[in-house]
Amino acid sequence: MSDSSPTAAGEHVVVIALAGGLVVYAAIALIAHRFVSGLVAPLVAALLIARHPRARFSAYVFFSALAVRGLVAGAWALALFAGAAIVAMQTPPAVRAWPRVVAGRTRRAGDASST
Repeated sequence: MSDSSPTAAGEHVVVIALAGGLVVYAAIALIAHRFVSGLVAPLVAALLIARHPRARFSAYVFFSALAVRGLVAGAWALALFAGAAIVAMQTPPAVRAWPRVVAGRTRRAGDASST
């Protein structure tokens, strides 16, 4: 994290905001006895922090499930949190932090294996 450029700072902010939000959500979910959701949220946060190649996809799946659960259950704060996180994933710093997966694009030789 020695890079102090504005783009790197934006990436750090979005990583911290999304991962921090997931950790806070996990604590609330565990207190509310929503154990699966409370255990998966920190895993998604860890993927985001590690900038795993599939972190973006994992976050979309998790936040989409939260949004649907919030809408169905009438938990508007949950739906709003999930929707805001999905919107945040569309920002340029988030796209730089977690590039979109493009079909047919191969990894560089030094990248981690997806298998």
